[in-house]
Amino acid sequence: MISSPPVAAPTTRPNAEAIDLFARASVPVLEPTADVPWASGAVFNPGAALDADGTLRLLARGVPAGHRRVEVEHTDAYEATFGYENYVSVLGLATRQSDGTFRLAPEPLISPSGEVDRYGCEDARVTRLGDRWWITYTALAEPAATADRGVGIALASTTDWRSVERFGRIGPDVRDKDAALFPDLVGGRIAMFHRIAPDVQVVFFEDEGQMVDPGGRFWEREFARLDESVVLRPERPWEEKKVGMGPPPIWTPEGWLVVYHAADAAHVYRAGLALLDLDDPRRVIARTSRPVLVPERSFEVEGDVPNVVFPQGAAVEDGDLHLYYGAADSAVGHAWAPLADVLDLLTDEARVPSVVPTVTFDFAGHRDRRRTLGASPVAVERMHGGRPVLEPVAEHPWESAVVLNPAAVMVEPGPDLDRMMDTWGLGGDARERLAEGACVMLYRAQGTAYARETPAGRHAASSLGLAVFTPDLDLVWRAAEPVLAPDQPFHDLGVEDPRCTLVGDTYYLHYTGYTSGAGGDGALAHGVAGHVQLCLATTRDFVRWTVHGPVPGDVNAHGDKNGALFPEPAGGRWWLWHRPMGGTHPMAMHLASAPSPDGPWASHGLALASYRFHGHARSWLGAAGPPIALGDGRFLALYHQGHLSFDGCRLYNLSAMLVEPASETPVVARVEPILVPEGDAECVGDPDLGVDNVVFSCANVVVGERLVVPYAGADSRIFGARLVVADLVAHLESAASESP
Repeated sequence: MISSPPVAAPTTRPNAEAIDLFARASVPVLEPTADVPWASGAVFNPGAALDADGTLRLLARGVPAGHRRVEVEHTDAYEATFGYENYVSVLGLATRQSDGTFRLAPEPLISPSGEVDRYGCEDARVTRLGDRWWITYTALAEPAATADRGVGIALASTTDWRSVERFGRIGPDVRDKDAALFPDLVGGRIAMFHRIAPDVQVVFFEDEGQMVDPGGRFWEREFARLDESVVLRPERPWEEKKVGMGPPPIWTPEGWLVVYHAADAAHVYRAGLALLDLDDPRRVIARTSRPVLVPERSFEVEGDVPNVVFPQGAAVEDGDLHLYYGAADSAVGHAWAPLADVLDLLTDEARVPSVVPTVTFDFAGHRDRRRTLGASPVAVERMHGGRPVLEPVAEHPWESAVVLNPAAVMVEPGPDLDRMMDTWGLGGDARERLAEGACVMLYRAQGTAYARETPAGRHAASSLGLAVFTPDLDLVWRAAEPVLAPDQPFHDLGVEDPRCTLVGDTYYLHYTGYTSGAGGDGALAHGVAGHVQLCLATTRDFVRWTVHGPVPGDVNAHGDKNGALFPEPAGGRWWLWHRPMGGTHPMAMHLASAPSPDGPWASHGLALASYRFHGHARSWLGAAGPPIALGDGRFLALYHQGHLSFDGCRLYNLSAMLVEPASETPVVARVEPILVPEGDAECVGDPDLGVDNVVFSCANVVVGERLVVPYAGADSRIFGARLVVADLVAHLESAASESP
């Protein structure tokens, strides 16, 4: 094996979070040199090609001397706020010599040749596929610092490294880069990574002809399912701004080994590792939670773009994985580690369950911009001065710790309410307090009762309690025992998060059944303890229940929750919100329809997905209470949004939309948020069972002109809020009229 450059002595690391895996050369293996004009200003970001005879070539990006840094106002938040004048990149070869050093070719291999790349050819990845080397690179039709659609994927190939065949831009007409071809077919197709910020996606070509000339309609189809093609998303603080593919993937028996780069909010670039399924590279087997390479050497910290390690070339020799990386956009560094150690590290990472859920993002247009959670555009009053309307009862073991996430319905004065009060055993004073109607809550509760031992540890199973309030949410009566307990196999780990809808004289309660029974990827909801499914129970008095179990139809195919039944049909069908935990478009709101409110339910797929938000790695959503009919097939619907920050903290808020479920595009308008956590009661929960920074609702009832929203704060207590229905609807209708 050819010896590697000398290794620097250990230094004090400014990036202590790095995993100590790769040895690293103490000096660059390539630096700018005045003797080679195309690489006289900078040489960096190389692809790598290792021949069977041991010849190793780097295809590096070079910039002639004379460029100058300038500040720019970039409209793309994923890009840097500076650029360079007199800066046009080319791609040139550097060949390894017998002493381990690299010799630069006197002339570049690929230079700008037309409008598509007049401002540069950048960041090549090299893949051996078939009888030739394929080169994917970034072509600039505009200056990189301010370009939008002018930055795209180009393709070339060679068999002898003396001449190249160029196919021009093959990527979509959007800002897209970091393309890398797989070295073998995947499912009989050619696979290619690419990066429309901030995620890494994979695309499949049927054959070589489609790869070299995919055409606009091909990319239109890909855009329609772009979120389904995501391989990696930013997850950690060191990845907050964006992630991108490094070298082409490396086949191993354990899976596709990939090295990727990531930029944090300060535009510091680090490198991580992942292992992908051989048959479906969208399935991540393992991923390092910390970077394996960070900028720490002087030539990585100081340069045209400071604080950058950017691996693009990889070669496996004598059992070692060698990485060749751009350093500070100025030079080329070299790092290496035993391939077995790399795979062992990923095997260890695979044993640690991920706390980052797989979610679906709403991708509109070619730039997936992040939004900011602001204030509600309509006035929202916290009832009772923000004090809880329902709290745990220490004397009731089943609700001694937390009460949360209630369903609620308004029962108007009349014979039905009189009959219910008889069933509940309410006397004269309670009846007088309910003279204007009763707000009936069915709330989730946890305590010392119903403890379960699971593979994930001891678990407090939820039950549902019954409480009756005035329309202003003054408590009148609560049952001493739960009305639904975790006593059935389909909800033995918990009866959770109910939503209640009146149809005729029957109340339909859709709830999450948390079960230890066999299930699919719905286990993602609660770790390894069990899985979730959407269940149904019905009643006429909230005391005597018919428990139907999992709802019929296909909505539970991948684990499901957040079921909410619409109060009336639309387009001749009944409609149901649901939120699958896995499958296609997980952790987003789907619609299902049925000929009757009893089902069977056929899912229509995705209706609403979350946007991205600043400071959060993931965001998702699900139904709050059942929608409110506005007439002509239109409904007002509240929904919750969950967020996971890059440092692992959760936040839940409430939002609202107008929806026409029978329409081809059901969501008419949305407003986010209308309620966010505030104050200790909503931001600090029970130390054992609560979740900080949460407002979460499963209910909304109309009382006069107002919408009353019972909600849980910090998964620990129940509160109430209200707003004027007409104000919220008017704001949504205005938003609908302004949308394109």
